[in-house]
Amino acid sequence: MILLLDAGNTRVKWAWLEDRDVEPAGAVAHDATHRSWQHEIAADSLRPARIVVANVAGPAFAAAVTLWARDHYGLHPEFVTSRAQQLGVTNGYLRPALLGIDRWLGMLAAWHAVKTPTLIVASGTALTIDALDASGRHQGGLILPGVQMLTDTRQSLLESIGAAEPDTMVSPTIPWAFAATAERACAELAQRVGGKPRLVLTGGDAPYLATHLRRSAEVINDLVLSGLALVALHATPAA
Repeated sequence: MILLLDAGNTRVKWAWLEDRDVEPAGAVAHDATHRSWQHEIAADSLRPARIVVANVAGPAFAAAVTLWARDHYGLHPEFVTSRAQQLGVTNGYLRPALLGIDRWLGMLAAWHAVKTPTLIVASGTALTIDALDASGRHQGGLILPGVQMLTDTRQSLLESIGAAEPDTMVSPTIPWAFAATAERACAELAQRVGGKPRLVLTGGDAPYLATHLRRSAEVINDLVLSGLALVALHATPAA
């Protein structure tokens, strides 16, 4: 049994991997003491043989999960990092480790599912876009503030200029902007690969974004955990 941990900017998500079956277990928001996710995982009443971690939450989370894994399970967590090449996917960064591990794992999972030109749009705290060609080579990507961050910025702007809008009004500005960005990225990738790419949406705001697109897209939950499971299955367990 392998415990998979995806530590994002705002939430910790986890799943249990047994043989090749991934069972998503839960997600909680970060807290200063790290007790919330520790208590929730303990409540699963399962004992891992390995703990494999994707961490974009920073060194404080890394230190907390290392101490917790040692004290509760006698294990050292395996922190995965972005590689130059892995499982058929080639990193487009000159310094591969600088690519966020969440983006890298998302590409691995998407490519493993269907080996075709693919645009992966992850909509959460940040909006990230990554493109893969038919050979699994990363063609580059974008990173932008996410829906909530832009919503907060927009509200601050309205307040600073004394503008207001009815409480019942839901502005489509932000989802339209994100949808247009995703569709433009798809068009650019289509020109490079000579065909219509697959569009994959993931992240907490993915279903919301999907409703504003003018083209079809696949919404895949827990794409990072799926990529983490692939890496865990192909990695040599820590001694």
